Amino acid sequence: MAQRQEQPGVVVLGSDFKALGVVRSLGRQGIPCVLVDNVPRSAWFSRYTVKRLTWKGPHLDGPDFLSFLLSICKAFHLDQWLVFPTDDAGVGFVAHHRDELAQCYRLVTQDWHVIRWAHDKRLTYSMAQEVGVSAPRTWYPSCEADLASLEIEFPVLLKPAISINLQHAVRAKALPAETHDELRTSYRQMVSLIPHNEIMLQEIIPGQGRQQFSVATFCKEGEVLLSMTARRTRQYPIHYGLGSSFVEAVAVPEIEEMAAKLIRHMGITGMVEVEFKQDPRTGEYKVLDINPRPWGWHTLCVACGFDFPLIQYRDLMGERPQIAAPRYGYRWLRVLTDLPAGIQEIRAGQLSVLAYLRSLFGKTVFSVLDWRDPLPALGDLAIALRRAANGSFKQKV
Repeated sequence: MAQRQEQPGVVVLGSDFKALGVVRSLGRQGIPCVLVDNVPRSAWFSRYTVKRLTWKGPHLDGPDFLSFLLSICKAFHLDQWLVFPTDDAGVGFVAHHRDELAQCYRLVTQDWHVIRWAHDKRLTYSMAQEVGVSAPRTWYPSCEADLASLEIEFPVLLKPAISINLQHAVRAKALPAETHDELRTSYRQMVSLIPHNEIMLQEIIPGQGRQQFSVATFCKEGEVLLSMTARRTRQYPIHYGLGSSFVEAVAVPEIEEMAAKLIRHMGITGMVEVEFKQDPRTGEYKVLDINPRPWGWHTLCVACGFDFPLIQYRDLMGERPQIAAPRYGYRWLRVLTDLPAGIQEIRAGQLSVLAYLRSLFGKTVFSVLDWRDPLPALGDLAIALRRAANGSFKQKV
């Protein structure tokens, strides 16, 4: 469909494979996409990227980055273009600076009073309790001395209430502990990296990827208009992974109403993923995270009939999405991380070589590879090889 003259373009914050999915979704509709990042990644090389702007700072946030975004709006005539953050830090940044950014741009990210329910897990789990959705058992120690008095059963996880803070520091979502000594050691490490009041202690729900599920939605002021479910079958690393590597679109209707309760409480608009894990001890689904942004496997949803970035764009243009049911049976694969994830599971005795190979056959959507837009796959591989040579493969995969 040809782009109408009055349609604005999109400024995408980030250039990883999540951003690539956004750029491809919108670019194929003739909507121009400008990328902003401090490290060129796969979307940087896409044929659908019309301009690439490099930010010199360590992260896409802070007052200098705000000034940068305001300056490029004027310099490149981006007035009333959409700003589309693709990670948690970007969402938090835009939510905190809506007033300033809205002077130039249209924003897909809502006010902080809405986003905070997903951004801060202390609020996420408080909300879950209020609306009657199960969550992992969680404690909030105020200092190291509190650890000895907590009635906990090992193993446990030490987690940050705001995930991105620990990921920036050590590229990990959580630190495990199987004894009181390990717990104290992990606590001291974490308190040296993030504020002590952001540290949570949480039970470990048994099971691996086959117990991890998600609801992918588009919602409007807390009303879920479109939704589908998926099993996040493999992740890398396999324990407390930074992201899914193999996801299957399967019907899990029992978690859709649970997600709808959380979304209704937030009153949020846009594309939102709600993550759950099924506790094999009780059969309960327990909420883990809420992502009000493009999630890692959002391109799987396109194959299932829900092009969420395009739906979000058109919603801001005043076009309400048509209600439809998803097409299940597709799977999503991130080759760069799924191969090492498969090897880890095989070595751990959780998966056979034959079962892994069988999982790769079927109706598969790749995170980066697309013959209609081939350069991102080559760029992604080159960046991964360079990081592997530098001993930093775990960073930004």
